[in-house]
Amino acid sequence: MEKFEALWAYQEEDMKADAIAAAIKRSPTRQKLEKARDFILDRQKQYKQIEEDVGAMVDRKDIIAQAIARSREQLQALQKKYESNPPQTAEEIKALLSEVSRCRDTIRQYEVEISRIVKETDANDKLSRSVRLEAANAKKTFDQLKSDYEEESKSKKGELEAQRAKAKELMDQVDPKLLEEYETIKKHISPPVARLTHGQCSGCNTSLPSAILSRIKGGTLVECETCGRMIIQ
Repeated sequence: MEKFEALWAYQEEDMKADAIAAAIKRSPTRQKLEKARDFILDRQKQYKQIEEDVGAMVDRKDIIAQAIARSREQLQALQKKYESNPPQTAEEIKALLSEVSRCRDTIRQYEVEISRIVKETDANDKLSRSVRLEAANAKKTFDQLKSDYEEESKSKKGELEAQRAKAKELMDQVDPKLLEEYETIKKHISPPVARLTHGQCSGCNTSLPSAILSRIKGGTLVECETCGRMIIQ
């Protein structure tokens, strides 16, 4: 039974340490700090996406510029063809005018697309500057909050370290096998050890059958079938 009491004593101090750690994490300043960090990460992601979009538009603009140049070369070729070998029939004139019209329509469509790309690029440039400014301001806020949080949590961290050390002293007195099981159960539920109280698991208030009660009272370690905690008397 003494080994179970050592485990219980350790759990009490271990839970106190966990409570201090949880209080540090719940600090309003820490929450603001995490919010500022997430905001900066979001703006960095947004800025990267803008850069990729602008890069794609620049590439597309270059491709269109080359296509316009080719269309203009075709127009010049048609003009030279007309000058060197003028069409003789109405059908030939109609075919030539159709080719000229097609080239000009293609150029106009490409020019409209370039105009759209230029506008979108300008808009993205403005958005990029805005995002960079927001990220810079958020970084200043983050740095100040970080400084405030470090100062605020300094005493709490000292308290936590002292409590962890106190728990460590008791942990060294716990049977290694019990401690291993304690840590395994703690990953799923906390606290991992419960007392037997009025025939019930004090962790989940489940009534236990008489056979299980006899085993616990006899010094056998039993895990609650409902919550999974170790039950000790």
